[in-house]
Amino acid sequence: MTKFSLWLAAGSNNVLPAGDPYAHHLFMRCLFHAKHDKSIKFEVKTTNVNKKSQEFKETGLRRMPGICANDEESGETQTFETEDEILDFLEFLEPKRGDDEEAENATCDLFRQFARYVKDVEHKDTCLNTELLRLDKYLSEHGTRFLLSDDIAHLDCLVLTRLHSIRIAAKALKNYEFPPDLTHLWDYLKSGYDLEMFRLSCPSDQEIILHWTELKDTPNLSAKERAKLVRDEPIYSFSVV
Repeated sequence: MTKFSLWLAAGSNNVLPAGDPYAHHLFMRCLFHAKHDKSIKFEVKTTNVNKKSQEFKETGLRRMPGICANDEESGETQTFETEDEILDFLEFLEPKRGDDEEAENATCDLFRQFARYVKDVEHKDTCLNTELLRLDKYLSEHGTRFLLSDDIAHLDCLVLTRLHSIRIAAKALKNYEFPPDLTHLWDYLKSGYDLEMFRLSCPSDQEIILHWTELKDTPNLSAKERAKLVRDEPIYSFSVV
C-alpha cells in the first residue's frame, strides 16, 4: 500500500486549496492514480503559507506543494517538494505513462503564451489563439474524448487544469474568452468537467483569479475587488458554450 499526504497552500479561507494550477494538477494526478490503484491512499492537507501549521512543520517540508510519504517497509518518512521530486514520485505510481509525445508537442506552448498575454508581454491575443487552435486541430484529427484516447491519461491532468485556469483568469483579467468555434476544444473541456476527479480537485473561480493577480506583472485588483472575491460564495464555472 502507498500512503502519502499532499500538502497544498490554503486559499483565502485558510481551508480550501488556493488557485495555483500546478496544485490543481497535482491533486488531480493523485486522484487519477488512486482511481486506477486502490492500494494508493492519500490525504490532501492545506496550511496558510504565511502561518504554517505545526503539523506541516513536523513533516520536514519547507514549502508547498509538497508530498510526505510513509514507507511501510522501513517505517521512514520521505518528503518531496521540488517539482521534479514530486513528479518523479508520481511517475512510480500506477498506471504508467503511455506514449504522449505527439499530444505533448501539441500542448507544450499553450501555458507559456497565456502567461505572456496576461502579463502584457504580448499585447494581443494572437499567439494564445494560435495555441488554442493548435490544440483544437489535434483533438479534431484524433477524434477522442481526451488527448490519447477516450480515457483520461497523465497528460490530461496537466492540460485540463491549465486550460481551466487560463479560461477563468483570461475572462476576469483580460476580458478574453475561448473562441466558440473551437468546438473540439470545448468538447474536451466538457469531458474534463464531467470527471469527478477534476471537480473534486478544482479551486473556485475566485481562488484562481486571486492566484493570478498575486503574480508579478499581472493585472492587480483593488482592495475592494479583492475583498469581494474573498467574501463571495465560491463559484465553479463548469459550463461550456
